[in-house]
Amino acid sequence: MRIIFVVLLIVNAIYAMSWSFYSGKENPSTSSLSQINSQKIVLIPSEENCLAWGNFDEEQLHEAEISISEIVPDQSYNLEEAGHMLKYWLYIPAFRNKDMANRMINKLRNLGIVSFRIKDENSPRKNAVSLGMFADKADAETHLNDIEKKGIPNGTIEERTVAVQKIVIHGATEEIKQQLQEVMAQFEGTRLVQIKCERL
Repeated sequence: MRIIFVVLLIVNAIYAMSWSFYSGKENPSTSSLSQINSQKIVLIPSEENCLAWGNFDEEQLHEAEISISEIVPDQSYNLEEAGHMLKYWLYIPAFRNKDMANRMINKLRNLGIVSFRIKDENSPRKNAVSLGMFADKADAETHLNDIEKKGIPNGTIEERTVAVQKIVIHGATEEIKQQLQEVMAQFEGTRLVQIKCERL
């Protein structure tokens, strides 16, 4: 019994010495791998500089996307909610049917005035003719005076709180920024600012 105890004691002592010897040595392959990997790791920032162009109501957004498609590809921008905004809607009240509304639209087109018919079946203003949303009441009143001088009666201005969106352009160059600033002139009440945004 005593012999077995002595043998086990010696085996344990040998095992403990060999463990401390090998654990103290650095594995060269592991060391070189860690050096190689640390040199190859490049941290990519999660954010980048972007341009935000807004704020657009639904009517403006459609036109803005047509304009921006000629400057940047679809994959270079995305749409983001930008809250709500008080706007001034200039329109001609609803006609009895769509034919009458379309006749008014043709008349406006001949006068160089852009407009469209409200088609929403659930809207009490179905067959009204929209002449645009304005961020500034004075602009809406100026447009109203212009159409009245051209012989278009019944123009109405209504305050509306509308949902607005912004277009966020990723990887925009200085050239793209200049092109957008030129296009912006067609969209009243919008602005272009540089922001930090998440990478696409």
